[in-house]
Amino acid sequence: MSARRYVICDIEATGLDAGCDLIEIALLTFEDGKVIDVYETLINPLKVIPEYITNLTTISNRDLKEAPKFYEIADAIRLRLEGAVFVSHNTEFDLGLLRKKYQEMGQELKVKNFCTLKVAQHEIPGLLNYNLDALCSFFNIKIVDRHRAIGDAKATLELFKELIQLRFKTYPKILYLPHHEMAFKKISSKAGLLYFKDQSGKVIRFEASFNMEKTARELLMVKAEHRDLLIKTAVVEGEVTGSALIAEFKKLLFSPYQPNWVIYLQDQGAEKKFRIKPYKKGMSGLWYFRDYLDAKKKLKELLREMKDQTFAYREGGKSKEEIVKHNQKVDILSKEARFPSDHLIILGEGRTLGEKSLIVIRNNHVLGYGHTDAMDEEIYANPEAFITRRFFRHLGADLAARKYIRILKNLRQKTEGWRSLAEP
Repeated sequence: MSARRYVICDIEATGLDAGCDLIEIALLTFEDGKVIDVYETLINPLKVIPEYITNLTTISNRDLKEAPKFYEIADAIRLRLEGAVFVSHNTEFDLGLLRKKYQEMGQELKVKNFCTLKVAQHEIPGLLNYNLDALCSFFNIKIVDRHRAIGDAKATLELFKELIQLRFKTYPKILYLPHHEMAFKKISSKAGLLYFKDQSGKVIRFEASFNMEKTARELLMVKAEHRDLLIKTAVVEGEVTGSALIAEFKKLLFSPYQPNWVIYLQDQGAEKKFRIKPYKKGMSGLWYFRDYLDAKKKLKELLREMKDQTFAYREGGKSKEEIVKHNQKVDILSKEARFPSDHLIILGEGRTLGEKSLIVIRNNHVLGYGHTDAMDEEIYANPEAFITRRFFRHLGADLAARKYIRILKNLRQKTEGWRSLAEP
C-alpha cells in the first residue's frame, strides 16, 4: 500500500432517496498502516427522521435535536478530506450526498475516491451479495455497532485493507466463494469429470481431472482471470471415473475435438517430408491443430530436428546415403505421433475400492474402455471382453490417449500404467 492518506467514511442518513439528509458521519484517517485521527458526530437534518431509520440505527429525533447542523461541521469534514483519498462502501451514495450538502452552501468538494463496493465486485467476481455484511462475513471481519457510522466505518476500514491486498496481488491466503466452498465438500479427490453448472443447471464447462477436488479449487480460486467462471458457476459437481483418461473420453461426448489443420507425412518420392494441409473429416495424419500458427510452429520444430549441418553448404542434391539418413530421422520423429505400441492396454484405478479401469488400444487406435473387478491375468488374456464403451477410429479419443500416455511417463506417482498386448 502506498503512503497516501485515506479517509474512511460512513454516513447514516434519513433514507436512500434523492431528498435524504445526513444524520451521522464518521471519518477515520488512515495513513502509514494506522489510524491517525477519528472524527464522528451526529448531524441535525432539520427534519423529522422516519421511524424505520430509528429502528435501524437507534438514532432518535431527540438525539438529533441538539446535534450540530451540517454547515457547522462542514469545515471540520473538509479539513480531513482535502488531499486524501475518500473511502466508503458505496461511494456513489456517500460522496454524492456530501457533495450535495456542500453545493447547498455554494461550495464544491473535489476528492479522489476508492469505493470498496466497486473494488470488491471487481476483485471477487461471482459473490452472491456485495453488501457490507456479506463482504465482512467473507473476510471474517466482525462488525460492532452495525448501522452506526463509527461501527460501519471501522468495518469498512478492515474491508479496505483486505481489498488493497487483493488489488495489489499481495493477499496471503487463497479465497473461495462461500457457495463454491460448500460444493467442494461433495466433490471426490479421485479422477473424474467435473461439471460446472450455472443457476439454471446448464453445464457451462467440463473438465477432466486426476483429482477433481484439487482441479475445482484451482479453477474457482478468487482471481480476476477466473472472472467468467466464478460469475457463471452456481454449482460444481463431479463424476468419478477412476481414470482421468476415461474422463477425457466422456468430455469428448459433450465437446468433440475438431481440428482445422494436420501435419502429414508425404512419402511419394525417395525423400520423406512433413507437410501441413487443411483437415477434412476422416483424414489421417500425424499431428492435428485448431490453429494454423500452432501447426506452423510444430513444423518448424520438426524441420529444425531434421536439419543436418554436415553438407549445409554443398552444391547439388543429396546422395542416396543422405536421403536414407534423412528418412530415418523422419521415421523416428513420426513415432512421437503414435502410441508406444500398436496394441496396448492401460490399467488404472476404478470408481470404487477393488475396481479397475481399462483402456484398450488396437492397431494404433483406441478400441474402448471399461471397468471391472476381474484379476489382471483375466483382463490381459481377453481385454476386449471387459470393454463397455467402444470407439471406431475416434480421432479425439486417439489424441487424448496419446497425450495421456506422455503425461503418465512424467508423473512421479503413477496410479495407472500401460503395457503392450499381443496382436489379436
